[in-house]
Amino acid sequence: MKTKFLVLLALFNCVMFAQTPDPYKFFPSAVGNVWDYGYSTGIYRFEIISDSLLADSSRYLYYAPNTDPVYRVDKNYNVYWWPLDTGLNWLYYKLDADLGNYWIVDIHHIIDTFYVYKLAKVKSLYEGIFFNLYTTFKEITFYQYQPDSIINEFSWPDFTITLAYGIGEVMDFNEDGSGPYRILQGCIIDGDTIGIITSLNEPINPLSSFELFQNFPNPFNPATTIKYSITEPQKVKLIVYSLLGEKIKVLVDEHKSTGMHSVIFDAGNLSSGIYIYTLIAGNKTSSKKLILLK
Repeated sequence: MKTKFLVLLALFNCVMFAQTPDPYKFFPSAVGNVWDYGYSTGIYRFEIISDSLLADSSRYLYYAPNTDPVYRVDKNYNVYWWPLDTGLNWLYYKLDADLGNYWIVDIHHIIDTFYVYKLAKVKSLYEGIFFNLYTTFKEITFYQYQPDSIINEFSWPDFTITLAYGIGEVMDFNEDGSGPYRILQGCIIDGDTIGIITSLNEPINPLSSFELFQNFPNPFNPATTIKYSITEPQKVKLIVYSLLGEKIKVLVDEHKSTGMHSVIFDAGNLSSGIYIYTLIAGNKTSSKKLILLK
């Protein structure tokens, strides 16, 4: 089971969530905090290198090597992802949310008055052990959602992120059956080391030179948005293929600047089915599935 895999040690049975004194500890945000995550391609480091205080008492958090803030944390326990990007600025976390609470992460306009929402819901709260630290875990599942539907066992989940009190994000789990996307190997929080972390003086893989995100909405009809980010200016290709490898459409084939980018894929002339979209940047590639339902 993924929960057992996550904590690496035996967890206690799920219990009622004990109220914690500081919800911000589910997302430690001090400058100098470091997290090392294991991906299929290696270990990558996330480090808060600076922050800035805004007029409304919220803070921008800057992670190397990004020049724009990756998160904004406000005084109401809300965490926004890529806050300066008009195409994102997702309400990623409500740190004080309790079991069963949900919120709108993003509203995506498709055509005319048709909208698709991305919602997040606190799926479970439980206590257990992570790297010899007894703590509280909060699992948040992100869903595709239409206004006339409800979140239940038949909803379309995208991924689940597990937060640990005093640690932050410990696992990002794909709900498409492919399993964990990343797992925390170790971290340094407020000067204390938890788990196993590579020496800060030793070379380590930087954050991947690009990241390809799941299209939204998915399934879709007839249009969907594909987002990707690159950490250095470079030539980028984004191509849609059939399951047989036939090239369907080239969405991007040009030099792009550092940062987050998005493109709309209109599949109005295609048949329902599963397609593959592939991002190529330098000598690296990443692919994901998208589902067209008419």
